[in-house]
This record gives sequence, structure tokens and C-alpha cells, in this order.
Amino acid sequence: MHKQSLALKFSFVFVVLSMAISLLTTAWQLAQGKSGSLLLVLETGAGLILVLLPAMLSKWLRFYLPSFLYFFFLAFIYCAIYLGDAYHFYYIPYWDKFLHLISGALLFGLAWAILGCFKFKEELPAGFLCLYGVAFAVFCGVLWECYEFTCDGLFAMNLQRYMSAGRALSGRAALMDTMGDLIADLAGSLIFSLGSYWRLKQDPARLETFFFKKYNPDD
Repeated sequence: MHKQSLALKFSFVFVVLSMAISLLTTAWQLAQGKSGSLLLVLETGAGLILVLLPAMLSKWLRFYLPSFLYFFFLAFIYCAIYLGDAYHFYYIPYWDKFLHLISGALLFGLAWAILGCFKFKEELPAGFLCLYGVAFAVFCGVLWECYEFTCDGLFAMNLQRYMSAGRALSGRAALMDTMGDLIADLAGSLIFSLGSYWRLKQDPARLETFFFKKYNPDD
């Protein structure tokens, strides 16, 4: 990470240590023949790699990683994999919808970060930028639901929660999970867009703090 805030560095260390301790503890239990989950080891290991990967890529490829974007990414991975899988938070009502709220904000930020890869001759209006960010987040949410729908059809999974107690739901009940996820994606991106719009109206130059951009490693 390059020139990141103290709060983000603390969050990074906390997430990495939590997941690493959980990974080592579960792996040790398996090695000793005690009760443990191989799937949990694999999921936690994959989550730890995902947490470290952006920071490593930022250093290797020498680009600036927006602090807010990485913070939302850390929060999403920690809540989805560590809390969701390791501690079964998915059994908490609406935990999945909470994650979609975070992902909506995360994807909104990603949309703006990608703008840093392009050069514009004119300043883009704040309203258009917010509309673009929301549209990008919702589009990615639709792609995710397409992925879940495909997995459910090909591999008989239940990612879209269209089955309950072994029976297929029908009508509105079958749509609740998918539509709830999409609405949460939209809500998360809209909430984030309001704050972003206000910041841009106060100072348009703040947009650059959202960008992916190259930096000099000697700075």
C-alpha cells in the first residue's frame, strides 16, 4: 500500500491477522485429526489471498490504490468469508443483504477508480459521474445474479435461494432473494453516490482521489 491512512493500515492488519489466525487454527485441528473443516481452510486461505492481492499488485505494478476502495474491499471480504463462512453469520437474517449494500458502494467506487485510466478533455458533470457509478454497480450486480442463476441450473446449487426445505419455491417467493440482492446493490450505490456528489460539488478536484493511477515509488 502506498501512502495509505493510519485507519486503513490498522484495518488491513486486523483483517489479515484475524483470517491468518483462523486459518492456522483450523489447519492445526485438521492435522491433529480433530474436528475441523477442510472447506473452511480453503475458503479462509482464498480470502486471505484476496485481501493481500490488491496491495501486492499496487506495489508491483506501481499504481495508487484509493484508500476508500480498499477499505470497502477489506470490509466485504472480512464480512463475507471470515464472518460469513467461519462464524456462520449468514444465518443472521439479512446478513447477505448487508453484504450487497457494501458491494454496491464498493462497485460504485470501482467505477470511479477505473476513470483514472482514461483522460478526458473536459470536466464531467458530478450528476453524470454519480449516474455512471450507480449504473456500473447495478450492472455488476446483474452479472452476479446471472452467475448464481447459471450455477443453480448447471450444478443444482441453491445460490439464489429458490428452494426451501428441498422444495422449489414459486411466484413471488422465488424472486425474493434475487430482487432483494439487486435492490440492496442499488441502495448501497445510491447511498454512496449522495456523499460523493456532495464532495464533488464542494471540490471537483477530489474526484482524482478515487482514481487508479501510476505513482513514482521514490515519492
